Amino acid sequence: MKHQKHFIRILILLALLSATAFTRAQVSFDSERGCLNVVDFSHGQRLGEYGDKCVSINYLHEKFINERFCIGAGFGYSHHSKYKFSAIPVFLSTHYFFLDKRFSPFVNLRVGGFGMFGEKNVDTKEKYSVSSNKLDFNLFVSPGIGVKMHITPDIGILVSINDDAYLVNAFDTNKNDYKNKLIHDLGINIGVCFQIKGW
Repeated sequence: MKHQKHFIRILILLALLSATAFTRAQVSFDSERGCLNVVDFSHGQRLGEYGDKCVSINYLHEKFINERFCIGAGFGYSHHSKYKFSAIPVFLSTHYFFLDKRFSPFVNLRVGGFGMFGEKNVDTKEKYSVSSNKLDFNLFVSPGIGVKMHITPDIGILVSINDDAYLVNAFDTNKNDYKNKLIHDLGINIGVCFQIKGW
């Protein structure tokens, strides 16, 4: 509950900052002036039978291919409430902006792997338990859709909804055994995007 109230306050603050600066904002990022850097925070609710609440923070560094499309890489940190583990995902990331304007909808895709640590609910044979037998590769995938709005020509805000999915060896209550499952959370992401000349 405290996390949700804090998250709502951040949303309101970002909306006020955006509203006051909107008239001064220019068109869009200049694809010739450096790369897109994004720092975002996400609070996710469980999605699906084996989904879990998740809080995460990520950093992305993407190179503009043209005015609307950029691709790069990123890393982050997430904590999963019921499964009781933390993860550090490392991933390729891409954004496609539908408009070359200060306000634009976009789609985003992140694909990579993650390292898991701090597991506390291991081999208990209960729902939201993970196995001590590690997977060869822990897949991370996160498609999303959102909107970008500029505060200045070099700084903007990204707000999106993402389906973050982590592949883990989780306990299947129907089969009474551990199975490879994608655990999902539907996250509201708030990010600051910026350009640094020469990057």
